[in-house]
Amino acid sequence: MALAEEHKYAPSFNGPDGQEDMPWLLTAGPVTTSRDVKLAMLADWSMRDTEFVSLTLGVTEQLLELVDGSNEYDCIPLHLSGDAILESVLGALSPAGRKRKTLIAAHGPHAAQATHILTHMKRPFVNIAGSPLRPVTANRLAKVLEDDPDITTVYLVETDVSTGLLNPVERLAAAAHEAGRKVVMDARASIGARPVSLAAGTVDAAIGVPWACIESVPGFSFVMVRRTLMSEGMGKSPSASLDLAELWSGIHRTGWFPGTPPAHAIVACGVALRELYLEGGPEMRCKRYQQNHLELVQGMGRLGFAPALAENTATCGYLTLFKAPADQRYSQLPFMHRLRQMGFVIMDDEGCPGAGGGFRVATIGAIDEAVMDQFLKAVEKVMRDLGIKSGAPGR
Repeated sequence: MALAEEHKYAPSFNGPDGQEDMPWLLTAGPVTTSRDVKLAMLADWSMRDTEFVSLTLGVTEQLLELVDGSNEYDCIPLHLSGDAILESVLGALSPAGRKRKTLIAAHGPHAAQATHILTHMKRPFVNIAGSPLRPVTANRLAKVLEDDPDITTVYLVETDVSTGLLNPVERLAAAAHEAGRKVVMDARASIGARPVSLAAGTVDAAIGVPWACIESVPGFSFVMVRRTLMSEGMGKSPSASLDLAELWSGIHRTGWFPGTPPAHAIVACGVALRELYLEGGPEMRCKRYQQNHLELVQGMGRLGFAPALAENTATCGYLTLFKAPADQRYSQLPFMHRLRQMGFVIMDDEGCPGAGGGFRVATIGAIDEAVMDQFLKAVEKVMRDLGIKSGAPGR
């Protein structure tokens, strides 16, 4: 009962257009969506209706175009979450047996998911050690690959959602490709805002979700994968329902999902992709996100809050991990709950390095600088209510 009482609130705010009694989501996903994306989910669809099949294939083609996919790649949607598509991809592309292994060349929650999945599948792997507050370098990756010929697959993450750290995936993928390894790139927090491209041919599979920078809703995830690998991968997956090669064969032969499709999420994604195009594509969307981010960081700085990453560290420019204030009246959960009551949901620092009870704020989704201004005013009010004099962290 105590937990239920703790989460009670009386909304006294105006939230996003179309769901005014709900808060703005300043998270890495799901995100606040536009009214048109919400309205797209009001209709019902039959899984084998010709219009829905055509819409599904159209969405996969648009997703492929979004990352400059050539005729060598296909887009495979999976009616589950991001960790499920990661498991499906690793099941198809990570090697089995003592003499072959996968290299996880990243830090953060997505890398932790990959570690957990490979452990569960009993697939050999190694991790690159180092600081989670600094990106992996291409030189270090090349050296590891040179020293260990048993590594056949390299797993990369572009944006670390625990800190906003940006890994140099183009250089990393080029180094791994030059060394003759397969490359899996996790771009779940990048596609739709970062210039993710398969044109160079150095990436064999790129994983994405629609509920982050594409600004759609949860329901399915997807991967762009080199077609020849699917032809070679039949029967290699340890899972029946997550067999990527079987999923590829089905969707591109018939246009049908292997089970009941996430129809509303597919339709919503089609609308979200159109809105992304009308905004000017990933470059213009990223510009809006970064403008939001600049206002956030400057405004939080005026209140004393400091990012966990060093000032000269490469970041995505739309996700920030803030250190916990040194003020003894600050406590993470009451701070976050009060912000929720004022109409804003942010993320805690679970699994994040260097924050010690801090929090994360993302500036993605259907939000603008006016929303960021409202958020900063909400933070000021919460600080006053809780008696927090400054957001400055301890030394």
